[in-house]
Amino acid sequence: MEILFKYAWILFIGVTTANAFVLKSRAKKYITERPELEEGYDKLFQGYLFYGNIPWIVMMVGSVSGLTQGIFDYFNPRSMNPMVLIFHFSIVVLWFLGVRWIYFKNGANFLETHPGLFRKSNLSGNKYMTAKQIKLFYPLMLLGGIIGMAMMWIINFPTPQF
Repeated sequence: MEILFKYAWILFIGVTTANAFVLKSRAKKYITERPELEEGYDKLFQGYLFYGNIPWIVMMVGSVSGLTQGIFDYFNPRSMNPMVLIFHFSIVVLWFLGVRWIYFKNGANFLETHPGLFRKSNLSGNKYMTAKQIKLFYPLMLLGGIIGMAMMWIINFPTPQF
């Protein structure tokens, strides 16, 4: 069990990478219908793969260097462990980059014209989100992350000893 907790970052990188390939697979039907979208989907895939793995790469460096003992260290940023702080900082930076892209760099419109990343379920028959819906939904996603991060800073989670 100790190995699982020490090397959880391998699983996280694997899941993030698998999700990127699912996105790429979903895009194939849209690229077939509109080949001019291929370059945009490639950028979306590469961006997801790169930016989505940044926190896990930080976690990997902490684990491999011995600066962290495992995944539970990252639940306690008040320990002031440099790798844990860099991990949390990387997430906050990704949030800011996401806000900048969605609201100020036309990212919501880009996602609307390149469907497949954000899906919704409703009775109207339109299963993909509009730019307006993305702009309304994104703060809710951020709020969940912010609440989770705040809890880690406020609550002193005990680190299990193995």
